[in-house]
Amino acid sequence: MRQIAALLVAVGVTAGMVPVGTQTAQAQSMSRTEAQAKRETIARLLKPVSISFNDQRLEDVMSFIEQLTGAEMEIMWLDDRNPDGLDKEAVITLTVKNVDALTLVEKVIAKAQFDSLSGGNSWQMSDTGAIQIGPKARLNTYRRVEIYDINDLLLETPDYDNAPEFDLSQVLQSGQGGGGGGQSPFQDQNDNDEPTVPRSERADDLRALITELVEFDQWVDNGGDAASIRYWQGSFIVNAPDYVHRQIGGYRWWPARRAAQGTATVERRWVTLDARYEHATIDGFTQHPVTATAGGSGGASGPPGGGG
Repeated sequence: MRQIAALLVAVGVTAGMVPVGTQTAQAQSMSRTEAQAKRETIARLLKPVSISFNDQRLEDVMSFIEQLTGAEMEIMWLDDRNPDGLDKEAVITLTVKNVDALTLVEKVIAKAQFDSLSGGNSWQMSDTGAIQIGPKARLNTYRRVEIYDINDLLLETPDYDNAPEFDLSQVLQSGQGGGGGGQSPFQDQNDNDEPTVPRSERADDLRALITELVEFDQWVDNGGDAASIRYWQGSFIVNAPDYVHRQIGGYRWWPARRAAQGTATVERRWVTLDARYEHATIDGFTQHPVTATAGGSGGASGPPGGGG
């Protein structure tokens, strides 16, 4: 008993003297551990599988997948306390070839969906790194708030297609007459700038696009009660369950897997909207090789000034 008491005292003293920096490091370590646990669970579910189920109980099918992959699963079954859940006695008939186990899970829970009023079945990741599988009505009880910066999506790139024309004859006439008339050689005939769309309206269009493409029935704006989205100073504030968040921003910790050709590819399961400029071009300018220099002193042979 004295040894146990001494151990408790030692633990209490140690815990009471943890500095703030150490607490921050511990919190960061816990965050990394959570992401690592989720990554390991998904990596196990990316295992390829080919199998055929013929009138098998849903509970037996899910148990088989759990044992095959070793992934930790939290399955939301139907019971006396939960009227919304997966029916263990549901009969599954399904054949898949060379798909990952996560795809198999999605196909199985789609087969197990009988009541369209519950919003369907889905999966999401828990805080402990396990995969939660069940009706969306049950998954909706686990929500979190995420802030998505959309400033790059609201950026409007101007299109300079009305450059002024240069009247060379006017310049030559002004030079011969001497003194100049003070008139600009640039002829800008069209000075009608197109009105720009306010950022708030562009944000509303983007919000409507997201709520239409991602889980339409779950948004408050569409009559649901699971997810809400608000715009605030260049960001979307989204309060939603994890299966909605992963379709908006995906999982940063999603593991990479190699294709059959040996090239590294990343399979991601979400819609990405971004402002990319790989295909943007500047019209009217081309590259030409420089064969000589004039008026300089660097590298060119002959007298300064070029000798023309």
